[in-house]
Amino acid sequence: MTIWQYKEEKESHLLVKLYTEEHGEGEFLGDLDEESIKKLILDIKPDINIDQAFGTLSYFGLLPILVFK
Repeated sequence: MTIWQYKEEKESHLLVKLYTEEHGEGEFLGDLDEESIKKLILDIKPDINIDQAFGTLSYFGLLPILVFK
Protein backbone atom coordinates (compact mmCIF):
# COMPACT_ATOMS: atom_id res chain seq x y z
CA MET A 1 0.00 0.00 0.00
CA THR A 2 1.42 3.42 -0.90
CA ILE A 3 1.68 5.71 2.12
CA TRP A 4 2.11 9.45 2.58
CA GLN A 5 2.70 10.95 6.04
CA TYR A 6 1.95 14.49 7.23
CA LYS A 7 3.23 15.63 10.65
CA GLU A 8 2.32 18.71 12.66
CA GLU A 9 4.04 19.08 16.01
CA LYS A 10 2.99 21.67 18.61
CA GLU A 11 3.89 22.15 22.27
CA SER A 12 0.80 20.27 23.43
CA HIS A 13 0.37 17.59 20.77
CA LEU A 14 1.58 15.72 17.73
CA LEU A 15 -0.79 15.23 14.80
CA VAL A 16 0.14 12.63 12.20
CA LYS A 17 -2.02 11.90 9.16
CA LEU A 18 -1.37 8.81 7.08
CA TYR A 19 -2.81 8.73 3.57
CA THR A 20 -2.97 6.03 0.90
CA GLU A 21 -3.16 8.63 -1.91
CA GLU A 22 -1.38 11.92 -2.68
CA HIS A 23 -3.21 14.81 -0.99
CA GLY A 24 -0.73 17.59 -1.64
CA GLU A 25 0.69 17.52 1.87
CA GLY A 26 3.17 15.31 3.58
CA GLU A 27 6.02 13.08 2.61
CA PHE A 28 5.86 9.97 0.44
CA LEU A 29 7.05 6.99 2.50
CA GLY A 30 6.83 4.38 -0.23
CA ASP A 31 4.94 1.21 -1.01
CA LEU A 32 4.80 -0.54 2.36
CA ASP A 33 3.49 -3.95 3.38
CA GLU A 34 0.93 -4.44 6.16
CA GLU A 35 3.47 -5.23 8.87
CA SER A 36 5.58 -2.15 8.06
CA ILE A 37 2.51 0.09 8.19
CA LYS A 38 1.40 -1.40 11.51
CA LYS A 39 4.90 -0.87 12.94
CA LEU A 40 4.85 2.75 11.73
CA ILE A 41 1.47 3.35 13.43
CA LEU A 42 2.63 1.72 16.68
CA ASP A 43 5.84 3.80 16.66
CA ILE A 44 3.66 6.93 16.58
CA LYS A 45 1.14 5.78 19.22
CA PRO A 46 1.98 2.50 21.01
CA ASP A 47 -1.37 2.18 22.79
CA ILE A 48 -3.53 2.43 19.65
CA ASN A 49 -5.88 -0.42 18.66
CA ILE A 50 -3.73 -1.51 15.72
CA ASP A 51 -6.30 -3.68 13.95
CA GLN A 52 -8.87 -0.88 14.04
CA ALA A 53 -6.30 1.73 12.96
CA PHE A 54 -5.05 -0.34 10.03
CA GLY A 55 -8.64 -1.13 9.02
CA THR A 56 -9.52 2.57 9.04
CA LEU A 57 -6.52 3.42 6.88
CA SER A 58 -7.28 0.60 4.45
CA TYR A 59 -10.98 1.44 4.13
CA PHE A 60 -10.99 5.26 4.18
CA GLY A 61 -7.48 5.94 2.87
CA LEU A 62 -6.80 8.27 5.81
CA LEU A 63 -5.75 7.72 9.40
CA PRO A 64 -5.35 10.78 11.64
CA ILE A 65 -3.41 10.06 14.84
CA LEU A 66 -3.42 12.64 17.65
CA VAL A 67 -0.90 12.21 20.47
CA PHE A 68 -1.01 14.54 23.48
CA LYS A 69 2.31 15.33 25.13
